[in-house]
Amino acid sequence: MFGFGKLNVAVVGTGYMASRMSAVLGSSGLVRPYAVVSRDIDRALRFGRENGFKKAYDSMEQMLDDKKVDLVYIATPASEHAEQVRICIERGKPVLCETPIALTAAEAESLFSLSTSLDVLVVEAVHTRFLPFFKQIVSVISSGAIGTPVMLTAGIASDLEELPRMQRPSLGGGALGDLGYFLLNFSSMIFGDQIKRIQSSCVFSPTRVDRQLSTVLQYKDDRMAVLSCTTSGNGESRAVIQGTKGYLVIEDLLNFATATVYDSKRNKTAQYKRGRQKSELEFELNAFVAAKKSGWKECPEIPHAQSISIMHMMDFIRRQLGISYEDIQTSPLPDLIGASSQPQMEAKDAVLTQDAAQAQGETGAEDVIEAEAVVEMENDAEPESAAEAEEAVKADDMAETVPEEPEQNTVKEELVQDTVKEEPEQDAVAEEPEVKAEGLDSAEE
Repeated sequence: MFGFGKLNVAVVGTGYMASRMSAVLGSSGLVRPYAVVSRDIDRALRFGRENGFKKAYDSMEQMLDDKKVDLVYIATPASEHAEQVRICIERGKPVLCETPIALTAAEAESLFSLSTSLDVLVVEAVHTRFLPFFKQIVSVISSGAIGTPVMLTAGIASDLEELPRMQRPSLGGGALGDLGYFLLNFSSMIFGDQIKRIQSSCVFSPTRVDRQLSTVLQYKDDRMAVLSCTTSGNGESRAVIQGTKGYLVIEDLLNFATATVYDSKRNKTAQYKRGRQKSELEFELNAFVAAKKSGWKECPEIPHAQSISIMHMMDFIRRQLGISYEDIQTSPLPDLIGASSQPQMEAKDAVLTQDAAQAQGETGAEDVIEAEAVVEMENDAEPESAAEAEEAVKADDMAETVPEEPEQNTVKEELVQDTVKEEPEQDAVAEEPEVKAEGLDSAEE
């Protein structure tokens, strides 16, 4: 660590989320951008110069060898998350990882078990759980302004169809991973995790990436959450929480903007707006730094058990709908529908046992274009068959492509000096070389 107590942050990835977080790092009074990691050293160098980083590396191992790295933020394709988080844990580096932190609940459990045993801070960056305005939402509900909440509906629509991860299953994109993950977290934040039944339906692209999804969660107290998302079009991002005396409308589910109260006659009785902020990402960063300084191993906003609970739901929905993150050779959509000689899952309510789910996977689940399943859940945190979920499932947050790993690691390079040498203890400001700014390559998250 160098410079007036600020912590040095290494960012793994050079894509959209890495760029956004780098801007937050640069304006923070708690941390500073220090190192960037990309498999392409030229991309790392360019990204570093554009975003105020001091060093660039082309491998995780080289970056972790740098003793001046205090914290690590991972914003790579989700297929890389588990392994990169594991390496950080084994090297004792606190890590904040973009969603989802792993591909399956089993992987997440393994990571958190390892971090606990090695006494390392690990946090999943579900930024909506850190937004301060959510406390206002909870306060309104707790006040009884809408009576007893009985149902919520929530939806997000964002056209992502042109992105590579929406065309290649192995990149982990799709409606569930990109948007549904936040809806499941939102429902959990409002109603908790006491779920007894899940009903889901999805529509696949020709290459079998889920492009539209709807999920109904039935809770043990008979409250319900109706969640929907699409990557095929643009629309509102909002939720409505219905109560016995009125309802609450929340705008912008990725950065809660307003909460408006209506009575039973649809008259607006109150409206609340979020306060000023630099970015919705600053709050998770601040909480992560606070946890590091406090010696915690998880953040109270999203304990490890909470991350695992959501991952169990993700596993469950993927398994029952046949969502897979493996690339397949496929014909155009019309041919897929007409040419299949394999039995298809009926698009109707059906309680599927694990044996039935496995049988479908063996008898042509790859040909299912639309599927719906209703499943009973026996416990609070996971479906009855979640422990046997396949671990080959993959998800992604904001990734585009995964660059090929170079045959030989390039030696780390300084961004502000020609040779690698021990830096002075004082907070010296070095001049950067003249570099023509180029557009960010969105190959990573």
